[in-house]
Amino acid sequence: MRSVPASPVRHPGGPRAVRAERGQALVEAALTFPLLLLVAIGLVQFALFVHAQGVVTGAVQDGARVAAAEGRTVGEGVAHAEALLDAGLGRSARDVTVRGSEGGGTVALEAQGRLRAIVPWVADATLPLGARAVVSKEGFRAGPAR
Repeated sequence: MRSVPASPVRHPGGPRAVRAERGQALVEAALTFPLLLLVAIGLVQFALFVHAQGVVTGAVQDGARVAAAEGRTVGEGVAHAEALLDAGLGRSARDVTVRGSEGGGTVALEAQGRLRAIVPWVADATLPLGARAVVSKEGFRAGPAR
């Protein structure tokens, strides 16, 4: 039994049509790649922003809890929040300020700042970061006498 050699596959339009399709694919890739790169950078920037906002919110909440504890001060709460910001944001923590206040049996901590964008062609692009936490001051309160 003899095998019959397979005939080469021929494109209906000939060799010119094959080269034209290759060129078309190259043009499509050249147009699509920058768009995909822009979407990828946008997704990474969004993830970094959500992370930074979560770090700021958590630091302010924890700092307010520390400041509201029995025998602790607002300064200790602010220092604790700043330490958490340094640990969570690194160099970006320098752009966030934390302020605290106490009054009426509550402690309030507030953080405001900016997150630098990673977009390479915009030098001064920033996104706003901010959080506020108010916690009741801990203390012994005597109940009614029995």
